[in-house]
Amino acid sequence: MTSQELQIALAVAQGATNREAAAQLFLSPRTVEAHLSSAYRKLGARSRTELVRIFANETAASEPSKSGVKV
Repeated sequence: MTSQELQIALAVAQGATNREAAAQLFLSPRTVEAHLSSAYRKLGARSRTELVRIFANETAASEPSKSGVKV
């Protein structure tokens, strides 16, 4: 995944609309749509909900557990 696709996917996973992500990253909404479609394909996601779930799982897997032991 390219860095641009990752930035857009993260913004959308955090709740931004395509238009909001475009404004945050100084891109056109159509550019965001194109990068987001590519990110969906590369991640195997079919919806924004799946995208959020993928990033939530990645974040949970990379954070230490409460006991201080990495899961």
